Amino acid sequence: MKDFATKISTGIRAFTHYNRYKKSIMQKNDPLGAKVILDLFPLCIHINHPGLPGYVGDADCPCGVKCMEWPASTLKSLGSFFSTRITLSDIQGYVPRNREIEGLFTIGSVGSLGQTKESDYDIWVVVDRNAIGNKRILLLERKLKILQRWISSQYILDVHFFLMDVGDIQRNNFGMVSQEGSGSALKNILKEEFYRTLTLIEGRIPLWWITPSDNGDSYEKASRFLERSLMFEADDFIDLGDITFIPEQELLGAALWQMHKALDDPLKSVLKMALVATYLEPGNENRLLCEVIKKHVMGARRDDLIDPYLEVLLTVEKYYKSKGDMQTVELLRKCFYLKVSPNITTNDLIKVDAGDKITLLADTIRSWGWSIRYLKDLNGFNEWSVEKYRRFGDELHDYLKRTTVLLIRRAKSFLVNSLLDQDVEMEILRRRVEAFYVSKEGKIECEKRVKKKEPAYEELYFSYKNDQWQVTGTSPENFSGKPVMSASRVVRIIAWLVYNKRYDASTAFHMIPNTSLVVLSDIQSLLWDLNSLIPDANSVGLDRDSLMDKKYVKQVVIIGNMETPGVVQSIKEIDVLYINSWNELFSIHMKPGSLRSWMAKMRGAKTKISIWLPREGKSKHLVGTLNSLF
Repeated sequence: MKDFATKISTGIRAFTHYNRYKKSIMQKNDPLGAKVILDLFPLCIHINHPGLPGYVGDADCPCGVKCMEWPASTLKSLGSFFSTRITLSDIQGYVPRNREIEGLFTIGSVGSLGQTKESDYDIWVVVDRNAIGNKRILLLERKLKILQRWISSQYILDVHFFLMDVGDIQRNNFGMVSQEGSGSALKNILKEEFYRTLTLIEGRIPLWWITPSDNGDSYEKASRFLERSLMFEADDFIDLGDITFIPEQELLGAALWQMHKALDDPLKSVLKMALVATYLEPGNENRLLCEVIKKHVMGARRDDLIDPYLEVLLTVEKYYKSKGDMQTVELLRKCFYLKVSPNITTNDLIKVDAGDKITLLADTIRSWGWSIRYLKDLNGFNEWSVEKYRRFGDELHDYLKRTTVLLIRRAKSFLVNSLLDQDVEMEILRRRVEAFYVSKEGKIECEKRVKKKEPAYEELYFSYKNDQWQVTGTSPENFSGKPVMSASRVVRIIAWLVYNKRYDASTAFHMIPNTSLVVLSDIQSLLWDLNSLIPDANSVGLDRDSLMDKKYVKQVVIIGNMETPGVVQSIKEIDVLYINSWNELFSIHMKPGSLRSWMAKMRGAKTKISIWLPREGKSKHLVGTLNSLF
């Protein structure tokens, strides 16, 4: 028992030191944000005072963070954050006797080398819902909303508070799929990520983090030991549940979730997908990265660098090296570098001092053998050309698709044996991935972006030859490579450009002389008219309600005589663009006589219809004729 007590003591010291390191990284990466999140936020949760942000005028509002200690100097250092002067004596009477907030934790990349100026602050506010009661929980929810709005407006921090119940965390009950949560389909994976990435802002230390990294019943043993211990205060620790493995059936959900999240942040999703892939390896099922990191923290020497984001890279790098797949290793390193954004220079590679983010990463990157020219190219990531983004995007998403197929093959049994609530969550994710990635007849392909906002083409040249339209970023006379897009109908190219937002107000359009009758002004007119009707393929979130329902056509654009604009007496040809409730866009060409039957089949009660005609042939007669066809 004495040995076990020593292990618990070691765990407490190791976690405290590690948590302090994570806070220091947060402070170096974002000094103002760290001050708000580490000092101001916990004070506002601890004390419900009229002079503090987030005040709720109800004495029943839960407050008081357990185990929180803060010196008077903290209040003084926060003076500039308040609209009125607040002294220690002002708030003495508001310090709660009964503390009801179990803990405040960050989850995700903040407090690691992966934190950048774009990183969100995702914070779990952990409470015992049963002890507080539902009515008073509503007051705390209101307080968090007020505080979130105030912090976001005052300091432009992207902060999200999640009110979490102790019992729910213990049972891995994390709710349904939404844009900001991975839901019940990924119960154990979310628990693993929480333990792997958390920073304790204030509150009770998670029992898991001080439990020895041994096999067997260490977690239960630690819990029983603390309850009986005279050496430690059991109330200083919180039981949020153990995690020992991730069921194979969750891997499919993880793959689908990362395919979905890749639409916003593919660099991060590639690394997370690779981590999930390592759990497929025989013998690795019970070796979770959170447990590996905890073991490293427990045995760390004074100057050891243990960073959760770097540990992800080292783990997946080792996995693919063992398979001899150096191409994927290089892709993962590239994603890691671009995500961390250290902008390392030649001088950084020869530094010997330690401390800042760049120096901490220099040794790792030096070992990769990258040339200075290659580093400069990556440092110029935000200035890459459209074509360079497109090539890299294809490489990223190809890896994601290949790995997902592997995970699906391994998790096939889950599709038969899973529970209904998990089936619903999985099906929502599957449909979202299908809508974005799966090719279908007539469907306009979504561009596989590297980041949410990519540049538009500066110039676009339309040309027509051998019954084929194509658009290029440079004049075809000086171009021998692959075109940006090609199709038998110009409307399909226009729809692709609108759907993927590869042009903007600064783009210059050109038409190479050709044998078609299409005029450039009609192309430009249709582009801008469609811009208000067709959404950006990469900006559409996870619309749970739409994905749960059967698909229906929500918008139809009927385009008449696009390639015969001089015809003014009749409709000679029709192009139809339509988008369904899953935001899949299709382009089809048909004879005018086929439109009525097609519309009877596809049109629904919620379908909106627009028509479009070239400027030269846009007469009342032709508008009436086109409307009469359906």
